[in-house]
Amino acid sequence: MHKVNALRTLLEDERQMILNGDFRDLPALTKAKEDALSQLGESSATQKQLAELQTIAARNQSLLTAAANGIRSARKRLEAIRDRDQGIKTYTRTGASRILSRKPSSFEKRA
Repeated sequence: MHKVNALRTLLEDERQMILNGDFRDLPALTKAKEDALSQLGESSATQKQLAELQTIAARNQSLLTAAANGIRSARKRLEAIRDRDQGIKTYTRTGASRILSRKPSSFEKRA
């Protein structure tokens, strides 16, 4: 039972790290989870306990997937903003690529 609780605690710690966006400490937690899993094989965990641990691990995996998708989406958005300032890549009728750049505004603000 102690080994099951130890792994459950690690999985809950992992969940909190993901929810807090504290990803830099996750690799260290991976080693601790591997050790706990290897010790779990030597314990007398019940099917119910193992199923609960599997559910918690699957939830964490879903959170990690969502976080990765969010990071990818943010990166794409930042790239789009950066590229917008450099111009928009389009194609001519012949298929040649062309950059349409933004012309600076000639409008002048005065106080």
